[in-house]
Amino acid sequence: MERSPLETLIILREQELDLVERSFSEAVARETVAEEKLAAAQTEILNEQRAASSSTADDGAVEAFSRWLPAGRQAVLDARECCREAAMDREAVRAALIAARAAMEAVRTLREEHKEEERQADLRKEQNALDELAVRQFGRS
Repeated sequence: MERSPLETLIILREQELDLVERSFSEAVARETVAEEKLAAAQTEILNEQRAASSSTADDGAVEAFSRWLPAGRQAVLDARECCREAAMDREAVRAALIAARAAMEAVRTLREEHKEEERQADLRKEQNALDELAVRQFGRS
C-alpha cells in the first residue's frame, strides 16, 4: 500500500524531531561541560590563593601566585565565555525543538482531522445507502 503524502510528512517530521532532540541533548551536555570548566577554573584560583596565603607559604609562593593569577583570571574569563556561548547555542536549539514539536503536533492534528473527515464521509455514504434502501423498500408501497 502506498503512503499518503500526509503519512510521509509525519515520518519526515518525526525524523526532524528526533534530530533536533538529539541536538538539544548535545547542546545541554556542552553547556554542562562548560559550566564544569568554569567551576574548575574558579576553584583553582581559590586553591592557589589559599596556598599562597597560608601561614606556611613563603615569599616565593606568594610571588608565584601573583605571576600566575592573570592566567588564572583569564582561564575564568574564557570559561565564562564558553558558558555564555553554550547557553546561547542551547537556547537556539531549544527554539528549534519547540518549532519542531509544534510542526509535529500540527501534522498529527491534520491527520486526525483527515481521519475524521473520512469517517464522516463513510457515515454519509452509509446513511445514503440506508436511505436509498428505505426508499426502495417503503417508497413503492
